[in-house]
Amino acid sequence: MDRYFCFRFDVDTHRCVRQGVPNLLALAADLDARFTFFVNMGRAVSRTHTLRRRIRRGGERAEATAAKLPATAKLGVRDTLIAAIANPRVGAGAPHVLQDAAEAGHELGLHGGANHAAWQAAARTWSGDRLRAEITAARDSLETIVGERPDGFASPGWTSPSPLPRILEELGFRYMADDHGPNHDDVRIADGTERLLSVPTAITAEPGGVAYLENLAARGLHRTAFHDDLRRRLAHHRLAVVYDHPYFAGVQALERVRDAVHIARDLGFDVVRLDQAVSALHPPGRGADVPRERLEQDPHK
Repeated sequence: MDRYFCFRFDVDTHRCVRQGVPNLLALAADLDARFTFFVNMGRAVSRTHTLRRRIRRGGERAEATAAKLPATAKLGVRDTLIAAIANPRVGAGAPHVLQDAAEAGHELGLHGGANHAAWQAAARTWSGDRLRAEITAARDSLETIVGERPDGFASPGWTSPSPLPRILEELGFRYMADDHGPNHDDVRIADGTERLLSVPTAITAEPGGVAYLENLAARGLHRTAFHDDLRRRLAHHRLAVVYDHPYFAGVQALERVRDAVHIARDLGFDVVRLDQAVSALHPPGRGADVPRERLEQDPHK
């Protein structure tokens, strides 16, 4: 039985796209591997929603999540201040990086709309028209830069509004990647749609869908413990999608990304882009559990 291993990196800060992604592209070239990047084309910070969250914080109980690092530990003090004060555009602010990724054969999906934090905080309250407008503008921006429309979509902060699958289907997306956690393992038709696929991200830290490599660092796991943990997790999955961010994985955890690729290959996984795994596990016109005889070859490899 064919098994597929994918790294999905959510690109949602300027440090992601300006430093983390280029580092990951260089590593991928060395490994002869391809990754999936879900790119936010707008800005990372919403000052309005940040202020509202701080006002509400005194009377609300924080949701439990797996261990994660504070912003300054992931971004550094300088880039934390840049994000908070200058709030530069993410994907649209570094078009050459996105072009480099596409030319190297990596997948570029879409990650929300005009503002990452606003989507995460409020998208469940938006109208269908607002969601459609946000997605369309971001999709068109990405297409203008790289010359092709994205197949995949991932919501910022796993915030997946109920009308979203239908809207993504109407806009021509092939799949969404908002399911997370070890119990999500099968590619399926998304609720309320005829053909949009829901693709699981199984290798996260739970609860909360925390980035996997970041969680390992927050827990202080050394290299051997990381290897043991990843091997244990991979034993249970046919499609193993690892979730993280370039601002951490592409800056502080590059060697762990390298180790993960080697471990997956050692265990018999094909290391591929997420869209390739989707094509293999759910060929057009066939059921989600029917595999292809072999994965379509990436023309860049």
